[in-house]
Order: sequence, then structure tokens, then C-alpha cells
Amino acid sequence: EEFKDVFTCAKHVRENFIDITLKGVTKGDAITELIEKLGIDKKDTYAFGDADNDYDMTLNAGIGVVMANGSEKTKSVADYITDDNDHDGIGNYIEKYIL
Repeated sequence: EEFKDVFTCAKHVRENFIDITLKGVTKGDAITELIEKLGIDKKDTYAFGDADNDYDMTLNAGIGVVMANGSEKTKSVADYITDDNDHDGIGNYIEKYIL
């Protein structure tokens, strides 16, 4: 309650944890800043996500990959939908398309 004006908390429905972020800052903002600060070409970046709070990150990366069991909102902007979290979605994508 003390920090409600500073932080946003998102509880994950399927999991037993929460994400805590500064209000007004998204994962999309973070990836955009990293791209700029590191001088990386956006087309060479990947984001992997599964929840609504990954939506902006998925949009702001060069390639947005979302788990099959991810939120419909985030899947709607994905460049690719991979296997779900319980079936090595990230690893399968990397093996198939990056390595």
C-alpha cells in the first residue's frame, strides 16, 4: 500500500509469483532503451513472453516470440508462437530458428 503510487504489481494467474515494475515503465520501454544504449539493430533482437505484461516488449523487439499458452493479447502481436512453457518453447524456437 505504501508504494502503490510508485510500483505496479502483476500477479500471474498460472504461477505463484508477481512482477513488480515502476509505474509507467514497461518491458517494451526497457528493450527499446537497451537497443539504443547498446547500439543494437532492432532487427537483431528477440523477446520471449507469455503474459499481458509482455505485450509491449513483444511489439518493441525485432522478433516477438510468445508461448502457445500465452495470453491472447500478447499472442495477437507475436511474430511467432512457439511451444508452451512446459514443452521447451524458448529452447525449441532457438534451436529451430537461431542456431
